[in-house]
Amino acid sequence: MIIGSGTALAVNGGTPVRDPGLAWPRWPQPAPNAEGYLLDVLHGPRWALTGPIRESPLYERRFARDFAAWTGARHCVPVDHGSSALVIGLESLGLDFGDRVLVPALTWTASATAALRAGLVPVLVDVDPVTGCLNTDSLMRDVGAKAAVVVHWSCAMADMAALNAAGERLDITMVEDCAQAHGARLDGQTAGTWGRVGCFSTQQGKVLSSGEGGAVITDDDDLALRLQELRADSRSYRTDIGGHGELETVESATVMGSNFCLNEFGAALLCAQLEVIDAQQETRWRNYMALTEIVAGIPSEVPPKTASIVWDLAYEWGDAGWMAERGGHNSLTAPMSIYELPFIFDDLPPGVTTAQLARALTAELGTECYLTDEPLNTSRLLRPWTKPTLRPLADEFVRLHQGRAYPHAEFFGRNTVVIHHSALLGTERDLRDIGAALDKLIRALW
Repeated sequence: MIIGSGTALAVNGGTPVRDPGLAWPRWPQPAPNAEGYLLDVLHGPRWALTGPIRESPLYERRFARDFAAWTGARHCVPVDHGSSALVIGLESLGLDFGDRVLVPALTWTASATAALRAGLVPVLVDVDPVTGCLNTDSLMRDVGAKAAVVVHWSCAMADMAALNAAGERLDITMVEDCAQAHGARLDGQTAGTWGRVGCFSTQQGKVLSSGEGGAVITDDDDLALRLQELRADSRSYRTDIGGHGELETVESATVMGSNFCLNEFGAALLCAQLEVIDAQQETRWRNYMALTEIVAGIPSEVPPKTASIVWDLAYEWGDAGWMAERGGHNSLTAPMSIYELPFIFDDLPPGVTTAQLARALTAELGTECYLTDEPLNTSRLLRPWTKPTLRPLADEFVRLHQGRAYPHAEFFGRNTVVIHHSALLGTERDLRDIGAALDKLIRALW
């Protein structure tokens, strides 16, 4: 597809910035111990949490312990998917059928459909113009919400201290959606430990991956038991050692649950991947810092902030004037998790879309550049009225969203191109190529 007058663009048949023979870092990357752990499960006596007790301990229990320690939480309950984590996280709160849950419009559909699966009504709200996350303005008094799903978007964290303070005044419980924020920190505290529960995905693309999987963390002892039952058909970990051939779980049955258990293969893989995530995060962060300098070097005659990396993510050293201009502040500690690296174009040339920009960048770099999630208010993936069993919730969903607007979420959806975090596991040459591709695209189109 030809865009603009820049005939030198690779998408128009020109020579790409990057040598097509140069490979990008692969993802997922199996950790050194992954194969051994998986073979241990394959040839072992238990492939699932529900298998009878044998001599070898469960990887599922090991991952729960290790992930809780890594995040600084008291408890971790592994699950089969990040969506399941959100479902049981919301169910654990003990809300009533039809209660309302605030969900940012800028997120993947699972953040909202989980509320419906839990018998609740998601209420979409706009996001902060700087972070793309929920802010205190999002906690709308008029809908009478009982909870909020706080999504840490892309490579930023919501201001959890402010949200918790506002939520306490409004009786709104915070559920953190940390699918994009493994290990991110705010004021020294890890994502997922600020809310009543923290929900994680370990899907294929995430920085901690098992293909499919997830986890819920909490500091609440009673809630941890409830979460265990909600994901294992009303069963929880046994508190005694148990005898040979007995199950790892007991029918504690204080609440009816479903089967969202993580199998032993996924748990073994996560144990291995957790051993290398800190080193990977350090590499991403170091390369991110270098890339911000490269992008900042794009000539000043280019329209200002045309291709700024997401709001100078390193808040403590970022440009205070630009943050103030964007409505932000410098009081947050820089997060250390980068899931997708967003390039936010403050304006676009007439007739050019970010879909075209994404294709053009992909052609220059030889790695997929793509759009951020479409805002949920326009997404075809969130249509609860298509499921008859959701009718009462769907009717309320439609009624509550009449006349609502989401200008900030729509801005991000319309003006953002992202690159997967694996690109930041590469070399200085990779970073220079990204910067050169952006520079070339801007010069050709603006």
